[in-house]
Amino acid sequence: MPAVWWKDKKLLAGVILVVLSIILGTYGKVLFISKFYEPVYLITGLSIWVFSWILLLFGIFLVGWETVKLIQQRIHHHVKKTVRNTYDYTKDISKKGYKHTKNFHRKSMKKIAKTSKGIVSRIKN
Repeated sequence: MPAVWWKDKKLLAGVILVVLSIILGTYGKVLFISKFYEPVYLITGLSIWVFSWILLLFGIFLVGWETVKLIQQRIHHHVKKTVRNTYDYTKDISKKGYKHTKNFHRKSMKKIAKTSKGIVSRIKN
């Protein structure tokens, strides 16, 4: 049964935390860089930036396990669906290779026979 990502609360919370941490991190970095010489803004921007990293790590932790489960389910579903197609495709390739080799052998034998007949006819004349 495939997982539905928008119905999984942990995965959704993790994605929201990751997006929120990116937004807060950008805001904290801009605040830190733009008001570098004012200590209040410097400490505030640095604090927001560090807090965004904490949120990011927690969000990745939440997204990580759920995403691994989701990926495993998708791979299992995809492999189960395409195994038969791969088998048929491989079988067709081997048949094509066999037919090509057989035709190549026939052509070369015909050329050898034609050349041999030409040599015999020249010897007789």
